[in-house]
Amino acid sequence: MNKVQVLMSTYNGASYIHEQLDSILKQKDVELDILIRDDGSTDNTPDILHDYASIYPNIKYVLGKNCGVVASFFRLFELADKNRDFYALSDQDDVWDLDKLKIACDAIPYEKKGKKKHTTIIPKMYCCDSVLVDSNLLPLDKTINIPDGETLVASRAYENPKPTVASADIIKPAFENALIENIARGGGIVFNKAVLERITIPMPKDIFMHDWWIYLVSSCYGEVTYDVTPHYLYRQHSGNALGASQKDGSKLMRRIKQSSQNKGHIRKQLVSFSKIYNVPEDKKEALELMLHYDESFKNRKKGFSGKYVFRQSKKDNLIFRFLFFTNYL
Repeated sequence: MNKVQVLMSTYNGASYIHEQLDSILKQKDVELDILIRDDGSTDNTPDILHDYASIYPNIKYVLGKNCGVVASFFRLFELADKNRDFYALSDQDDVWDLDKLKIACDAIPYEKKGKKKHTTIIPKMYCCDSVLVDSNLLPLDKTINIPDGETLVASRAYENPKPTVASADIIKPAFENALIENIARGGGIVFNKAVLERITIPMPKDIFMHDWWIYLVSSCYGEVTYDVTPHYLYRQHSGNALGASQKDGSKLMRRIKQSSQNKGHIRKQLVSFSKIYNVPEDKKEALELMLHYDESFKNRKKGFSGKYVFRQSKKDNLIFRFLFFTNYL
């Protein structure tokens, strides 16, 4: 049976954390423990954590000063038990299917490369889709990943949470995608100890989100599996650190607005990444293009080709290429 440690960061989560902890504790066919770091809550979240830990010996928690969700998770990576097989990220307000962790672990079995004493574990990460719900766990008409013509909509009844497409190939994880887009939402992520070893570092400068960083690392050095079938309820409410995107409005205008508000954050994150990691040769060309795209027309033309970096949606990819070419990123 796989040993899984769930890593959860909490902050003023008293309203919903009971449901999430209960759904995690009921996970089937895995040996489970939960490590929680509270990020300076001012409500009674610490009291709730104390109550759960006093009842369940497989729950441990630490109380920390408020440092933000990203830094809090990097602290959890440092505190994680390095003897577990897999590690799962958890939000404080979702609700998981009871077989979520088993499905994830089965999807990324352990593999080794090398010979005899020099074998190493291949870094592997799994992430899955979710059903978007309101604060009362009622489905919402929003989407998470929306490949053209193959939209996964969360307004379906959760009793039959199958995606609206038959193919599991509509999401194509790759380093060339991770450079410019994050498809791995934290609540759906599970990874092995080879990934944990690479992300157990002080929080990088200019990082955008911890889950995006894990996607970058995993796709750079190993394998990423994306499951289009939703395996948890992703609650949307006013306290979300980041919410899901709406379908309404012009995608072009939304992208331009996002690029204006976050101008440069993609490259800044990649600058930090390039300073920390020795990127394999077959990944360097795409990374170097993103680091130096604004230095010449030739680079922007190269990026516009769509050969070196891409987004999942065809329309979204065209918009990105336009922004790339016009140096508006």
